[in-house]
Amino acid sequence: MLSAKEANRRYFRQAYRVGRHGWATEKPSPYATGFLKRLLPLAQGRRLLDLGCGEGRHAIAAARLGFKVTAVDYEALALKRARDFARMAGVRGIRFCRANALRMALPRSCFDVILDYGCLHHQRKADWPAYLASILGVLKPQGFLVLSVFSSRFYLFRGSRRPWHIAQGAYRRCFRPKDIVRLLGQDFEVLRMREEKEGDQRGFWHVLMRRRARLGQT
Repeated sequence: MLSAKEANRRYFRQAYRVGRHGWATEKPSPYATGFLKRLLPLAQGRRLLDLGCGEGRHAIAAARLGFKVTAVDYEALALKRARDFARMAGVRGIRFCRANALRMALPRSCFDVILDYGCLHHQRKADWPAYLASILGVLKPQGFLVLSVFSSRFYLFRGSRRPWHIAQGAYRRCFRPKDIVRLLGQDFEVLRMREEKEGDQRGFWHVLMRRRARLGQT
């Protein structure tokens, strides 16, 4: 029997193989790009990590805005498609690399911004501590996190009493504002939180956060 993690991985491998999976491949979220525009004058080094980049739509958008982008995904097919999309868009300079969001072999405290559009909500609750340790390891003190996750309005969760769902091996979890604060509030200050209630991507929370300053950090 497949482990839950391997079943999840096979789902995404097949999704990127066929290219038909239900999420956008080229047009970035206006909520995410709106937050990135707001961060341009605040993120001094403009070094951005796109965590779970998929086909690279947000990495491309961030690079066009002027960020120095590293885009990671654990699926080689996703990275291949992302490189192809970047080349077709005429966008250069994005560093694409394969990495596990729970164990990233990247330099510590090197990013001003982490963008997570749809990575966290595929992580099982048991893996949240590893996820948090991973992003805190690579994010600069007082750096920013741009997060997009499923809300309970997402169609898979409407009418459901439980906050998680499994289909074809893929694990998905929806969040409430208090869930986000409970998980991340000790380390991050929420600057803005908006729920997307209309359009093709309705059922998402979009959150802009800043890492809290700790004693001895600069």
